[in-house]
Amino acid sequence: MAPEPDRIQLAQLPTPLVQLSRLNEELDGARIWMKRDDLTGLEVSGNKIRKLEYILADACFAGQDTIVTEGTSQSNHCRATAAACAKAGLKALLLFRPEADGVPQGNHLLDVLFGAETRSYSRVRFDADHDQIVNDVLAELIATGRNPRYTPMGASEPLGCWGYIRAAAELAEQLRAVDIERCDLVVPISSGGTCAGLLLGLLLHGLEHVTLWAVPVSDDIPYHKRVVSRLCREAIESFQLPIELDESRLQFIDGYVGAGYGIPTPAAIATLQHVARAEGIVLDPVYTAKAFCAVLDAVREGRWGREHPVVFVQTGGIFSNFAWPERVLRGMDSDRSAR
Repeated sequence: MAPEPDRIQLAQLPTPLVQLSRLNEELDGARIWMKRDDLTGLEVSGNKIRKLEYILADACFAGQDTIVTEGTSQSNHCRATAAACAKAGLKALLLFRPEADGVPQGNHLLDVLFGAETRSYSRVRFDADHDQIVNDVLAELIATGRNPRYTPMGASEPLGCWGYIRAAAELAEQLRAVDIERCDLVVPISSGGTCAGLLLGLLLHGLEHVTLWAVPVSDDIPYHKRVVSRLCREAIESFQLPIELDESRLQFIDGYVGAGYGIPTPAAIATLQHVARAEGIVLDPVYTAKAFCAVLDAVREGRWGREHPVVFVQTGGIFSNFAWPERVLRGMDSDRSAR
């Protein structure tokens, strides 16, 4: 096995593993825990920074001065990249799709504050000409004397998988400390790097009694299976990991995407509001609120959190709430009046 790659320490680790006591009581003695990866650090909060620690270290070692990446204007990954680059003395260039308009809010506001350069494209053009757009941007930067490094959406590349290989080892220690041997581990999935890293980490660290479940918040299950499988196989080969990929170790729970990525569902908004009031924990309408709907449904149906605990990976995303206040607050006034 090749040694673990270098990383720049940017995240506040380990993040806490906490029991959701009030929700558990409300759900008749359920056993729901949460891995608080929203607490990796204020500006860089969320799961992306674990991956970016390795990406930025690789860039600095190679003498690169600019990180180029992509996402929506409310991308947690783009915001974390902008913040991490500011901390590390690098420049960030963010490729947005669809085109950003209006006054920057939420994550986009922070991108601007962190000094990131942004380019916007229509979704149709970006999807059709993705590789050409990225190559043209990299060539433009090189022509002006800069030395860029590209990382894809979510930093979901083999090197980025190390963020959650390490997180799996961290979680294993925390589970032992609270005498949890067997559990269901639930995480949202979009770009795939977090799930791939967790799957590799479970295999590497021998966590045979932890069942990993991914809840898609974009695309369909066949797409995610292809992405996670590819990332895992490339990471195993690149870093000579002493494991064989067992795709059966990753299960999927479908039915929570709604109308599409970045489009909150009524159930997700209701769950976001409920968890905030019950536990003082803020989910986000794009990723974690949708995925936590799956946890609550499974607990209520008796599939999770009864015979053994269920652990939800809270991947962050708090800042996107400030881009959609009307949606996040929908129905709360009438609910307060009723109470």
